[in-house]
Amino acid sequence: MRLFLGCILALTLWNAPCSSAQTNTTRTDILIADFEGTRYGSWTATGDAFGPGPARGTLPGQMTVSGYLGQGLVNSFYRGDETTGTLTSPPFGVERPNLNFLIGGGGYPGETCINLMIDGKTVRSATGPNREPGGSERLRWHTFAIREFLGKQAVLQIIDRRTGGWGHINVDQIVQSDRPRQAGPAHRELPITHRYLHLPVRTGASKQRMKLSLDGRTIREFEIELAEGKPDFWVFTDLAPYRGKTLRIDLDELDPDSRGLGSITQAEEIPDAGLVYQEAHRPSSTSRPAAAGTMTPTGWSGTWVRITSSINTTPTAGTGATCTGATR
Repeated sequence: MRLFLGCILALTLWNAPCSSAQTNTTRTDILIADFEGTRYGSWTATGDAFGPGPARGTLPGQMTVSGYLGQGLVNSFYRGDETTGTLTSPPFGVERPNLNFLIGGGGYPGETCINLMIDGKTVRSATGPNREPGGSERLRWHTFAIREFLGKQAVLQIIDRRTGGWGHINVDQIVQSDRPRQAGPAHRELPITHRYLHLPVRTGASKQRMKLSLDGRTIREFEIELAEGKPDFWVFTDLAPYRGKTLRIDLDELDPDSRGLGSITQAEEIPDAGLVYQEAHRPSSTSRPAAAGTMTPTGWSGTWVRITSSINTTPTAGTGATCTGATR
């Protein structure tokens, strides 16, 4: 009996890692299109909106396009918002449960959109985020859950039937995957054990709306170009009055694979204290204005300001840098 039980235990332990490995295995993504070529290849274009081939970023008269990967993307702003057309993929087999892609531009269902079609019928559709003046040309991840269509043939169609403001659509990096990539709200809870909260900033990164709160009460809210990897510089805020409490950090939208939240740290000193007025990416004189919405520390005070015009980086006694046209 003892020998029998030992055999059963050995078989159980031997099988457990195998089962776990099978469960956690993620297969390689299947690329549908990355639009890095000079032409659309086997995709079929109609009308004028999509031009002769993928755009190389921002087109004439367009706000700066960001968030796409590589050099090229689908951008139907060719010759402006008055052009229309479609761009249709060749058929492909559905082999993964998720279809991930980057999308931006106009937010008009059926007019500025990407459609997934099965047997000639649209089964999934997505648009960009914009309808009102202003907005951003930033592309963000979106996911179609397509497990129910595994084994079927599908076609993608990118549509621009809209003229006027935001009458265009931007799409890039379409892949089938075992994992979804759609960005969404994210948060982190952090016990406050040190005086300063350090946040990494990367110039040109996608702007995120960040909120810091304690016990359900917002204590800071701002936009930040949160660094995914090595930051260009750090910003900080003084949390000394809240030591011992738990801070909640909320972002309005974050890629599931992002490491930005995890890079936020605490310390008793401000980050790069000797370089606060010397960083290459920080404005150094009143003739070099900061971009609206950029968050920078006011010298040694440990608080933030939102720069709306220019910054004088000469510190004043006891207060740090003087900021022109700034609001706290």
